[in-house]
Amino acid sequence: HFARFDSRLNEKIIFAQHNLVTDFSFNSFQLIFCRNVLIYFNKDLQNRVLKLFDDSLDLNGFLALGTKENIRFSTIASNYKPIIGREKIWRKIK
Repeated sequence: HFARFDSRLNEKIIFAQHNLVTDFSFNSFQLIFCRNVLIYFNKDLQNRVLKLFDDSLDLNGFLALGTKENIRFSTIASNYKPIIGREKIWRKIK
């Protein structure tokens, strides 16, 4: 699967390599995709990475995870509202 973006969006999109284990937040984002990565981390590292996402995501921004991943029991869960549907997408509400 792949995504094709309208060329007018290219100037507003940042594609970057980021080490989730050692790096800190480096910007403020409206949308973060992190699919099928957290399932390979233990619970402590999952919470640390989710905190990084929370620190990096704007209010009302979206967090998209893989189908087997969840924030339900994480330290950031109360900051998010699930979006209706089968996909694992949450909106930051606080």
